[in-house]
Amino acid sequence: MKKLLSLGIVAVLVAMLLVGTMSVTGEVSADSVEQTNVVSVSGIGTVTVKPDIAYINVGVETQDKDAAVAQADNAEKMSAVMAALKKAGIKDEDITTLQYSIYDRYDYLENGTDVKYYNVTNTVKVTVRDINNVGDVIDAAANAGSNTISSIQFGISNEDELYQEALKLAMESAKQKATSIMSTFGKTPGIPARVSESSYYSGVVRMEMNAVMADSKMSTPISTGELSVTANVSVEYNY
Repeated sequence: MKKLLSLGIVAVLVAMLLVGTMSVTGEVSADSVEQTNVVSVSGIGTVTVKPDIAYINVGVETQDKDAAVAQADNAEKMSAVMAALKKAGIKDEDITTLQYSIYDRYDYLENGTDVKYYNVTNTVKVTVRDINNVGDVIDAAANAGSNTISSIQFGISNEDELYQEALKLAMESAKQKATSIMSTFGKTPGIPARVSESSYYSGVVRMEMNAVMADSKMSTPISTGELSVTANVSVEYNY
């Protein structure tokens, strides 16, 4: 009888301990929930500048019924073009071969016959570091025998530095938006709780043009325009 009574007392004590533990745990969980209000905004920053570097595709295309003749003709003309580019101030490291190809082609005549000949193309990418010399470089290449000049692109040599400036402007834009929003309920933005760089865009000016006539007496006019470097950010502020 005494043994049964002891077991009953132990069971009651264990039950009380379990209830007490559950009660304390429930109170801690409720107290640990933190309510956070968030304002999410986006910011855009843009820096616009004049380009200071240009890239031009310059090449020579030749044809002949004899592949060796077409190739030799191309080599001679391309050598003259390369010499003219260097004379115009272009350094060796700023001339990069983009394409060299030899392939056969056919001209189909009305009488049903066809004429086979070979086409040889040699194209280089020229980097012009003095933006004011773009027109002169084009003229030099064309007058030396280049018959494929195309894909002029203008760029910015210090683009990374400009992008850092654009990022700062984007953050300022985001903070201004958050300030306007939070002022409506008496709050001000502090240190951002979260920042993400959402996108990046660099404007590039491209021009498509045909080969300049070799007997042209006038310098080729080139307008560079302006380039824009843009940064986008997403920012969250807690209050």
